[in-house]
Amino acid sequence: MNNQVLYRKHRPKSFEEVVGQGHVVLPITNAIRMDKIAHAYLFSGPRGTGKTTIARLIAKAANCANLSKISEGNFVDKLSVRRPVRQSFSVGGSLGEGGLSIPCNSCDPCVQFNEGKSFDVIEIDAASNTGVDDMRELREAVRFVPAGGNKKTYIIDEVHMLSKGAFNALLKTLEEPPEHAIFVLATTELEKVPATIVSRTQHYEFRRPSMTDIVRRLKTVAELEKVALESQAAQTIAFVAEGSLRDAESILGKILAVENKKITEEEINETLGIPRRILLREMVTAAAAKDRKRLLELASELTAGGYDYSYAVKMLIQYFRNMLLLKIDPSFVELARQEMPEEDIAFIREQGGRFSDLRVKNALASLIDAMANFKKSPIPQLPLELALLEIVEEGKGNEQP
Repeated sequence: MNNQVLYRKHRPKSFEEVVGQGHVVLPITNAIRMDKIAHAYLFSGPRGTGKTTIARLIAKAANCANLSKISEGNFVDKLSVRRPVRQSFSVGGSLGEGGLSIPCNSCDPCVQFNEGKSFDVIEIDAASNTGVDDMRELREAVRFVPAGGNKKTYIIDEVHMLSKGAFNALLKTLEEPPEHAIFVLATTELEKVPATIVSRTQHYEFRRPSMTDIVRRLKTVAELEKVALESQAAQTIAFVAEGSLRDAESILGKILAVENKKITEEEINETLGIPRRILLREMVTAAAAKDRKRLLELASELTAGGYDYSYAVKMLIQYFRNMLLLKIDPSFVELARQEMPEEDIAFIREQGGRFSDLRVKNALASLIDAMANFKKSPIPQLPLELALLEIVEEGKGNEQP
């Protein structure tokens, strides 16, 4: 068990541990409390946002022996008052009456599920079971009653990969499912799922968790692993993960293979091959001074250090984007605080006075172009160098220095 990857080892065991999906958790837990679990759900959204995790929680809750006790509680009213719908739930809270979480994680069915011994949840990878025969086999198998509990849950991941014939076979099952069957379909490409399938499910769209949510979760996982994780290090991991909680936990696991006592931003930079923030801040300073020579020297330092150009450009985009927001209205500082530390905010405030609004917008346009051109460029660093020079030379605008 200890050798599992972090996102599996510390996968949420109850709904209140789910990060950043309060708008999904609230109606589903309400339905569980009222014993009105739907026969079919469709979860869509970016990878690593918790679709399969919530599907597994539904499967566990459906057979929880303490569900009747949870149903008697009044957690819905308390939850509605305590937390806005869009907020994530905190770890260690209680959704049920008398301290019971949903699911309870203490009854025999929950314990068996947590130990991987439950036969009443079947996970199917649609990417490798795309044919009509696979869905016909599923339609035959779904008739059998659960092995131990009251419900049997079928989780079909990447459901958009099914063939047209397979979708038609699945459609018949979704229209007339046995009373004991629950289907949870998950996809990262909703547009490829036929409307006939969508209309026969309860559809929930998952969102990318905020950096604040991811940082909070990383610190919780680090604490469980008995490792000290610096706040700036956690923010760096969250930024690299690009809104995927699973990727963030995987990155943390990679760092733990190198350092298992205290994780700093410097160790993350070295392990992942990403440049230090101070180097990127120097780029912004040189761009403000229109020092082309210094900009090219700094770009050469990235090359010499073997750093990831894409990460450097993403960081520069973050700097200039937040700089533009603060120039438009200082109250946007709260948005900036979700993405960067106070020292970076102070830095972009200081440098913002040296850039006009047009120069900042041109900088963003040039950097976005660089991101798109890295794979096509015969010289790896060339898109970055051109973007930096365009920032100095007013980029695509016509503003005079």
